[in-house]
Amino acid sequence: MKRGTMKNPMHPILAAAVVTLMIGTMAACGSPSGSGASSSSCKPAHDFSTITKGTLTVAIPELPPFTSYKNNKATGIDPSIVSSIAKMECLSVSYSQVAFAEAIPAVQSGRADIAIGDFYRTKERAQVVGMSDAMYADQLGIVSKTGASSLASLESKKVGTVDGYLWLDDTKKIWGDNLTIYSSNVEMRQDLESGRIAAGFDSYATAVAYSKGKDYQSKVAQKDKRVDSTINGVQAGIPYTKTNEDLGKALNADIGTLRSKGTLAKIFSDLGMDTSATKITSRPLI
Repeated sequence: MKRGTMKNPMHPILAAAVVTLMIGTMAACGSPSGSGASSSSCKPAHDFSTITKGTLTVAIPELPPFTSYKNNKATGIDPSIVSSIAKMECLSVSYSQVAFAEAIPAVQSGRADIAIGDFYRTKERAQVVGMSDAMYADQLGIVSKTGASSLASLESKKVGTVDGYLWLDDTKKIWGDNLTIYSSNVEMRQDLESGRIAAGFDSYATAVAYSKGKDYQSKVAQKDKRVDSTINGVQAGIPYTKTNEDLGKALNADIGTLRSKGTLAKIFSDLGMDTSATKITSRPLI
């Protein structure tokens, strides 16, 4: 099972997280701010059932910039997408904050309709929950003080990445001893700041979040045939209750609508991120 840009299900920034259960509600057919109740005149785009009538219950872990839930408010890429979907379906959104490892079980057990948090579309996950079409690709990002976007331009430099990331084997072949492998991106960022490495390879979206206010920046890696992750970014979808096929169909249709209308791209651009991650065609599960 893959998560984030890792081969194991836990993202490094979540490894020590202990998260308590909280519930938050955000309306989706009212004002743009998400306050208030659903309008009685709202006509849903699709017909499907949810655990609680009129409400989409969402399991949300802490994984910025994809998901964050603080002070009873959900923010990030995935909540923005869910808010847009819920608005089309005339639903309010009730967020249940969980540890990352508990998000899929929450859906599987019927405690949540869907989960969000950059969940990769894997065959393993599809055995226990439904998986929507792809919303975006989790891209390889280059973090550096020079704003490098080409892997080739860094071949003579000392670089770093995190153990378990999907591009680890490919980058090992290119950089050999010049590649430092870290247990988490926290240590990698420390070496980047100190100048011990010229660049780090991380999830682009995650790196954008921690690069803000720093003297380094994150760029989407240009395509390089030697590193598969630059060609085939891993796609993220929405896990949903496996038996609720109508919900899955609605999610797929709504994601398609958001892509065609440019809403997905706008969500990324509003967060100061490259929009190329949204310009994808859903591929088979990995």
